[in-house]
Amino acid sequence: MKSKFSLLGLLLITLLTSFPLFAAPQVSATVSDNQVVKGDLFILTISVNDSDDDYQLDTRPLEQSFTVYRPSQSKRSEYINGDFSQQTTWQVRLQARELGKLTIPSLKIGDLSTQAIDINVVEAAQMPLSAEQQRIVFMENSIDKQDVYIGQSFILTTKLYISKNSNQLDLAAPQLEGAEVSVFGEDNNNQTVRNGIRYNTITRQYKIIPTTAGTFDIDSPLLTGTLRKVVAVSEWQNKVIADPINVRGERLSINVKAKPEDYQGEWLVSDDLRLLEDNDLSAQSYKVGEPITRSITLQIASIDKDKLPNIKLNYPKSLRVYPDQDQLDEGQANGLTYAVRTIRHAIIADTEGDLILPEITLNWFNSQTNQQETATLPAQTLTILPADKQAAITPIQQSSNQQAQPTIIVDDSALIYWQLAVAVLLFIMLLMVLYHLSFRRLQANNQKQQTLKVAPLNHHYLTLQNSFNKNSATATYSALLSFAQQQFPMIKSVSEFADKTALDQDNKQQLKDEIQWLQVCCSDPSQHWDAQKLAMLIQKHETTKTNKTTQDPMNLNP
Repeated sequence: MKSKFSLLGLLLITLLTSFPLFAAPQVSATVSDNQVVKGDLFILTISVNDSDDDYQLDTRPLEQSFTVYRPSQSKRSEYINGDFSQQTTWQVRLQARELGKLTIPSLKIGDLSTQAIDINVVEAAQMPLSAEQQRIVFMENSIDKQDVYIGQSFILTTKLYISKNSNQLDLAAPQLEGAEVSVFGEDNNNQTVRNGIRYNTITRQYKIIPTTAGTFDIDSPLLTGTLRKVVAVSEWQNKVIADPINVRGERLSINVKAKPEDYQGEWLVSDDLRLLEDNDLSAQSYKVGEPITRSITLQIASIDKDKLPNIKLNYPKSLRVYPDQDQLDEGQANGLTYAVRTIRHAIIADTEGDLILPEITLNWFNSQTNQQETATLPAQTLTILPADKQAAITPIQQSSNQQAQPTIIVDDSALIYWQLAVAVLLFIMLLMVLYHLSFRRLQANNQKQQTLKVAPLNHHYLTLQNSFNKNSATATYSALLSFAQQQFPMIKSVSEFADKTALDQDNKQQLKDEIQWLQVCCSDPSQHWDAQKLAMLIQKHETTKTNKTTQDPMNLNP
């Protein structure tokens, strides 16, 4: 009997030792670095030794002090040498918004809670890149001018050198207090070799227009993202992890000069300005009532084309003027970028004699010579000849007992005007008849076919609307990212979309809040999400954008 019990005990011990002992789930939280630069990207990693779907991460407590990006989640199960393990891992990209000592608060994952983590946030100058980091990726900045005037643009060129595979790279624009900053041109991708290392290079240029005088430091563009790094898990296994990077270039200084006190007229500063007459009108002769076509071109270096000044013609009131839509263009010459305004119009003189076209002047400040100058088109004197005249009615010989009637002379130019007026009226009447007939024909076709022609719709916008109707957070996030990148190809995440929209500041903030809540709901399906407010804000953006496009004369064909 004892042998039977011994055998049974041995069997139970074998069974217990052959299966893993299931320990209580535990959670851990770590950061990629405890000392970070304000605005730099770092990663918070949270792990649970379980893979149950009930574990959901709530990142809302982080939003008070950090910019929070959408978490990534992974699960892993292993059975090695009789040991079975499971793990669920979240990685959250964060950016600190404040300097000093900050605390990553305790976060809830189901019934579990992480420990709080203290970090130190410093200025960029306090944390230079190590030699190893500089070898992997670095940045070079330069500007084309050291001194400019208020309103005068200059170009900052950023060149990135990257020697390892990377993904999710994002280059934030440089920062200059009291200035307008925009991307200039397109990125240039290439390869180069430095110190025996081959780098992929990305060159991006920014146009900066200062609006405040003084000496300023330009904060370098910030490159954030991840590099693919291979780490050893065991003697036989490696894995690839995302290693966060934060790269800044050298901080540059710019001296912005104020408008000179003795400058006269509207402030206009440039490296070069040219005011040109495209044809010599005085070389020809014209007649009364004959249209005279005139074309004038204004070329200004280092200025946006939407800030080109208008050209004042100062024609006499007796002259009839029929202007075309101004044509706005951009071009490059002699290492400078020019904005170009071309105005074309027809003028008609109603009286014969000398017609004086007044001179055209434009005051501007030459930043090369530091002097005010005046661009001038000299006055032109045109000779206007009389219109052709002929006797429209000849005298008729009267009978001898009657007095001959006087000869009647009709001004041929007046007759031409009357003929033109009658022709225009007949043409309008013909158009009305054709329109009436075509309208009736179209109405009949519509009744037969019962079809309506509609303008083509934006596919990305339709997909987004469908996701709103389904009230699905995950489907909306994917559709919103596609919709945002279709409108703004340079953005890398949905979080950047709000600042790019045509909404006012209040609605932009509301959109940011809704996008953040959408991201939380995507990572935590237990949270309730309602698409109504986000749909309303997207509709406001579309309406505002359409109105601005319709009202913008730059979108009209000349």
